[in-house]
Amino acid sequence: MRAAVTTEVGGFEVITVSDPSPEPDQLVIRVAACGVCGSDLKAQPVMPPGTVMGHELGGEVVAVGTGTHGWREGTNVAVLPVVSCGRCERCSSGDVAHCSSARYVGMGGGAGGFAELAVIPARLAFPLPDGLPRTYAALVEPFAVGLHCVGRGEVGPGDRVLVVGAGGVGLTTLAWARVNGAERITVADPEPARRGHAQHLGATDVLASAADAERDAYDVVIECVGRPELMEQCEAAGRALGRIVVAGACDKPMPLEPIGALLKELTIRFSVAYRPDEFLRVIEAFRTGAVDPSPVVGPTVGLDRVGEAFDIVRRASTQGRVLISPDMTE
Repeated sequence: MRAAVTTEVGGFEVITVSDPSPEPDQLVIRVAACGVCGSDLKAQPVMPPGTVMGHELGGEVVAVGTGTHGWREGTNVAVLPVVSCGRCERCSSGDVAHCSSARYVGMGGGAGGFAELAVIPARLAFPLPDGLPRTYAALVEPFAVGLHCVGRGEVGPGDRVLVVGAGGVGLTTLAWARVNGAERITVADPEPARRGHAQHLGATDVLASAADAERDAYDVVIECVGRPELMEQCEAAGRALGRIVVAGACDKPMPLEPIGALLKELTIRFSVAYRPDEFLRVIEAFRTGAVDPSPVVGPTVGLDRVGEAFDIVRRASTQGRVLISPDMTE
């Protein structure tokens, strides 16, 4: 099979490797699509050469390991990419991302979706209903991220929500805030095209910057970018007793004006990953039409253009999720 692997100089090259075979309790899937997100950009520089990245993946089951029950070839699945122990208290409660042994597919937890085939533990596969486009399998993960964000923020009917960033996480968070009944959803993003896309997806109003947000106005502020200067802007926009959710991955200190947060009694939470039950809820929402993922689909390219896909995400100018489709011919 063909796979895009990391190189010593920080790029990618497409090589041919042996097709994987499933061990007991494993599946081999033919990757239909795999998303590229900001987490991939941050992880790429530290990935060893030869790594097959890609954690937002899904596709068709083409081989089933011996003793793996309840699976058949031809089933389309989404992959929850957190490889945890499956036995500890965290795993039993569904908090798989907080298992002490958790690793991510494509980031140290086995080869990911930037390849024609991927081998995964069967317990990480979630069947998609018949009739859904195959590429939707790669959208379950980012929509589960957005669902987890609104859950951490306890977004409910009548809430006023500020979503900072109209990238993949921001757009899926916007979608779930609507489903949960938010009354006002403001999206802040410096790119005019991305703001327009957010309005198309249901934002009630948009801003060029979170600094322009009405002060003390929002029940929930969800930061989906990961830039240190945004925390103070989120704090200013939150109302008394409001909630701030930090979902953007930031590797620098985030300054906070403590007196303002104290006087408002703000609750500041962080959001990472998702739970298996959230994957199931996303798939059910796709099935019923409660959530339409199609507007979140961005540019789709083949394996030979993985590096270009990373550049597109890095420029933060595109609308929707950038997808890698390994079987696409350029």
